[in-house]
Amino acid sequence: MPSRRLLAAATALVGSFAPSSIDAFSSSLISTCSSTSCARQRPPLSHQQLAARTYGPSDDITIDQEQEEWEKANDARVAQQKVEFSQLLSDVVACTNVDHLPGIMTRKIDLLLTSNMQGFEGVAILKEAIEEAQQTGDEERIFAVESAVNLILTFAEEFVANATSLDEGNKKLLGKIVKEIISGWDNTSSTSSASKSKGFGSTASTNSNSRPGIDDEARLDALFEREKDNFTPGFLRHLEGECKRIASASRLTPESGKLLETLRMIQARVVEELGQELGEGAVVLGQLLGYDNRSERLAVLDAGLTVRGVPFAKELVDLTAEALEGFEQVPGGADPELVRIVTEIDERTWQFIEKK
Repeated sequence: MPSRRLLAAATALVGSFAPSSIDAFSSSLISTCSSTSCARQRPPLSHQQLAARTYGPSDDITIDQEQEEWEKANDARVAQQKVEFSQLLSDVVACTNVDHLPGIMTRKIDLLLTSNMQGFEGVAILKEAIEEAQQTGDEERIFAVESAVNLILTFAEEFVANATSLDEGNKKLLGKIVKEIISGWDNTSSTSSASKSKGFGSTASTNSNSRPGIDDEARLDALFEREKDNFTPGFLRHLEGECKRIASASRLTPESGKLLETLRMIQARVVEELGQELGEGAVVLGQLLGYDNRSERLAVLDAGLTVRGVPFAKELVDLTAEALEGFEQVPGGADPELVRIVTEIDERTWQFIEKK
């Protein structure tokens, strides 16, 4: 078990905490997640259930059955979350290196942000963990568990705040780029209209110093160069998310189709800018890790290998080998899903090389 000094240092990483009682922990979590409704709500009634109930008790029986099934599923979900949170709490308490704590909690961020954990059931799980520690009568154990709970709560709060800030930053950056591109279209359109009205080969047209196509492209190049440091993996994921959102719309209008084409162009330019700094292999590997669907990920990988050839494939396997080696050195182990995906990419790339 870590010393009081270590836990105090860990607490200082994310700010000082005042609450020490169970009620204070409950209030902290509820205020953090006040916008989230309690997870244990009765499921909404269907249209048939809302119809007139003048035909015997069958409707009430159906409602009771659905309620019972929902409660069973919810209880099973809560039980699983309790097990996962207990393991997270144990990992945080047992950690002896403050620098490893953010990684331990990040791997369970999905658990901390689920609706159940953000509602009263999440409060109940926290209170139960603290009560179990108090029942031991071990002051050091109680202190360690209370400190760990505080640390986890504060980390989740800061994670949400940072994620919101990053999302706003990505939106502003994308908007700036799109605005610059649209401005170029307007300039080109205006110049073209003016040329037609004056007549082809007129003096006003030939003597003009304006170069709408070239100048607009130069301004766009300058913008990408200035914003290069903001082209993070998060921005690429934001771009991909916007593309998927538009492409999956039930009806694709000419305007939305043009926007989708523009976003794809921006995506290609961002990848090009990143490639100049990181190398093509690193950029492609980062893109592949952004695909949740295995079939899509492997299809993109196969297409990239076919187009770029063996030299690129060798660069890619060097990167995957380096990544896998680094995963082995992560305290507590790296994310199993990430390890699986990188291993899969590595094996698929080696298959391509061996065939050649």
